[in-house]
Amino acid sequence: MAVLAPVMAASVIGAGVAAAQPASAAVSADRFLSAVIPCESGGDPHAVNPSGAGGLFQFMPSTWRAVGGSGLPQNASVAEQWKRAKILYAQQGSSPWVSSQHCWSKKL
Repeated sequence: MAVLAPVMAASVIGAGVAAAQPASAAVSADRFLSAVIPCESGGDPHAVNPSGAGGLFQFMPSTWRAVGGSGLPQNASVAEQWKRAKILYAQQGSSPWVSSQHCWSKKL
């Protein structure tokens, strides 16, 4: 029955709200983001990929600024990277990390 509850809630609330929610309503931000880290950066807070995304969560600089970050994410403290990732997750759910879903979905 617990598996059906999120589906029922999503159908009552509407697709717009459900689309912004994490893959599983039972997954906390900390748990989700912990699963994302090895998939996005291999755990390196200073990682930068060829497209310019950086840090533990591979923020693009524009996304980093949109959630209140300054400078570049790969130069920010780990605590700051987590803070900004939690803000992004609260705003957009798992969608910013959909490209690595094949990896992090196995960890949840």
